[in-house]
Amino acid sequence: MEADGVGVRTYRGWVYSGVTLQAGRGAVVAVAGPGGSGRTSFLLTVAGRMKPSVGSLSVCGLALPRAAAKVRARVAVARATGAAELEPELRVGDHVRERRLTLSRSARKHADKTFGQACELVGLEPAAKELVGELEPADATRLALALALMERPEVVLLDDLDEGADGAAQQDLWAAVRRTADTGVTVLASTTEPSPADGMADVFVALGDR
Repeated sequence: MEADGVGVRTYRGWVYSGVTLQAGRGAVVAVAGPGGSGRTSFLLTVAGRMKPSVGSLSVCGLALPRAAAKVRARVAVARATGAAELEPELRVGDHVRERRLTLSRSARKHADKTFGQACELVGLEPAAKELVGELEPADATRLALALALMERPEVVLLDDLDEGADGAAQQDLWAAVRRTADTGVTVLASTTEPSPADGMADVFVALGDR
């Protein structure tokens, strides 16, 4: 993935601006910034779901926004706060079944095995009948990541990794992200505080310094 001076602007002003980075296959990118700094919007831009106003951006060798449809087929959104989130009133098994319906025919055949392997990778022991709203916040994040991996994507986007998690739990989650990336998947994860990602992330992007 390559970005050069990427930004999104609305009539109210800049949502974020000046993002420049390079990240290869299997990299971990930590996107850090305070609330309102545009973390979610940047992830959605990378996903091909939000059009950049300025700059150049390519994902999986595909230029955005021209190849947005092809990028969307290669990028899985684990969580984008306010846009793509787990439903707390649904059970874990419900989410697995819903995600299976979105998969390609070939991926659907191996969905259960893929999900099981993903759960093992991220350190989750899910109970199919457990309500998502009853999960510990860190486990809900692990579930979101495991569900995204069912798509067998090239890139995974995870917003607000630190949501409801203390420092130790955040470090564990970054370790799960690192293990995921070590399988060859590029992972972009956003957070308020970047320090728990030290030693895990390959690239750091700071937002909010506009």
